[in-house]
Amino acid sequence: MQSCNLSEIFIVTLLGFLADGAMLFPLQILFLNMVTDVFPALALGLGKGDTTVMQRPPRDPKLDIISNRNWLVILIYALIITGSVLLAIYLCKIYVTADVRVLNNVAFLTLAAAQLFHVFNMSSLHSGIAKNEVTRNRFVWLALLLCFLLIAVVYFFPKSRAALNLNLISHQAWLTVLIASILPILLVQLHKIVFKKRVVLGHFSKTDN
Repeated sequence: MQSCNLSEIFIVTLLGFLADGAMLFPLQILFLNMVTDVFPALALGLGKGDTTVMQRPPRDPKLDIISNRNWLVILIYALIITGSVLLAIYLCKIYVTADVRVLNNVAFLTLAAAQLFHVFNMSSLHSGIAKNEVTRNRFVWLALLLCFLLIAVVYFFPKSRAALNLNLISHQAWLTVLIASILPILLVQLHKIVFKKRVVLGHFSKTDN
């Protein structure tokens, strides 16, 4: 999921200018790359794919594997995830605390959760919102469970928490993490709903003509 890796680059860069005290630490980034990137990606690879793929015309073999449109989508996804992390830092700073240690933890946890939830955005635009090739993939659910368990282990055990420069944060800070981390999936799924409605309306307009 290139959008997750790209979002990490954006976040590290922007935090250097906007909130250098909340900058992600190298071990935190390594943890994200080893856990939240790897297991969901492997789970997607084990899935059966979009069931509607045979209903669409064949792909031109001369086209690049990742087209310009695909790169644009990756960029947009990365910007949405980046925006959610910056929003979490802003909300935490305004309504919870301006302690840079807490802001760093909120940034890390929001990015981790947002990347994990982002796996549900990998379903096709042509498939359903609640029932699709991702939600039907049991390996995705197992991967998410494993990843959240690993995050919980790291967070609740003092030695691992210290290794990643984490601290026990307040319920208000956790609420900020939750709100910001689900924002990307809400925005993307809303776009898919609008897209499907446009496709249906376009089909009926062609039929009427």
